[in-house]
Amino acid sequence: MAAIDPDQPYLPELRGVSLAIFTVSVVGCILSTIVVALRTWARSSSKAFGLDDGLMLGALIIYIADTGFACEGARAGLGARDVDLSLKMQKDSRMWLMIWMLTYICTLAVVKSAICVTLLRIANTMTWFRFAVFALLATTWLTWTTTFVGVLLLCRPVAGNWDSSLVLSGQAKCASMDAMIALSYTSTGSTILTDLACAVLPAFLLKNMQMAIKLKILVGVLLSFASLASISTMVRTPYISHYRNPTDNLPFHIGNIVLWSNVETAIGLIAGSLPSLRHIVVRNLNNSKKGNSSGPSLKQNGRDRSIITIGGGSAPMSNNASKRGRGTLKSPNTTNVTISDLYSHGEGDWERLSDTSSQTRLKNTASEGRGKGGIRADFSYDVELSERPASFKDQGGI
Repeated sequence: MAAIDPDQPYLPELRGVSLAIFTVSVVGCILSTIVVALRTWARSSSKAFGLDDGLMLGALIIYIADTGFACEGARAGLGARDVDLSLKMQKDSRMWLMIWMLTYICTLAVVKSAICVTLLRIANTMTWFRFAVFALLATTWLTWTTTFVGVLLLCRPVAGNWDSSLVLSGQAKCASMDAMIALSYTSTGSTILTDLACAVLPAFLLKNMQMAIKLKILVGVLLSFASLASISTMVRTPYISHYRNPTDNLPFHIGNIVLWSNVETAIGLIAGSLPSLRHIVVRNLNNSKKGNSSGPSLKQNGRDRSIITIGGGSAPMSNNASKRGRGTLKSPNTTNVTISDLYSHGEGDWERLSDTSSQTRLKNTASEGRGKGGIRADFSYDVELSERPASFKDQGGI
């Protein structure tokens, strides 16, 4: 095996855990971006964009940066064994790990804050439920403060976390790895607890909601999707112990933490946004139903005619009705006419009835209509009668 250049910055080829980190992070980022973008559009278009939507959008922005740091770390050696890393890659991979860790902590805290605000908005009348959500929110940010500040204080200056030469020369002082392990286990335990709480608490809301069973099942499935995030957290937990042996392929083992943590964050973003997308589906279904039930119609003489109702009766209206200036009604008793054609009033020379008796009659009719649930309207039409044939007169026609 050829010797590795000590200054080589990146792996020549991504394989194994390094490739998994890069691929999964990119795919998760794309899916999260699509789902959160749809949520933002749905909430904005319905003029219901709120604090929880803004928090979820902010979490997505941080997660995009988090994905970039994870991918750069994978190229620099996260997920690879020490024998495949140059001295520069061993240092850079730890640097990207530290930067990724800080952004991951922030992303997770903002995602859970968005979910908590959503729950508070839905259950604004349940005192005990709101108390539980506030407790969950406080736990989330207490964990964030402890972990974020603790990571920054592991080494002073911070560069000592990845540059061992500073520690060896006495230019940096670092806490023992037990402190790092304690922070990791604390963060992991809090994450599992809050993930499960975010998945279980909505079940109490569904229990008392009056909705169809199918809808309850659908919403329950969407909300339980968040529980998958806790599974990802549990999978990464065994790798925390490898911090005790930083010289034993640490970038390889810690790469698994980066991998499953990014999966967890993507699930949180998607699961927290899916319930809002249900309104898009419902709205499209309603619009489709309205379009299909715009009114009855019939086809006569090769033309489509819509049925309009006047005074309790109905008549077919031709498609070019709106183009007529003055309507014409043909008698059904005339030859070659099988049904009356009623054309709607357009921009013709109709005159408004303004005599006192007409206005009084309309007012009385309107007053009576209020009690009956309707208002009567009077219309006038010109009637055109075709010439009667001679045979019709001989048969006694009028």
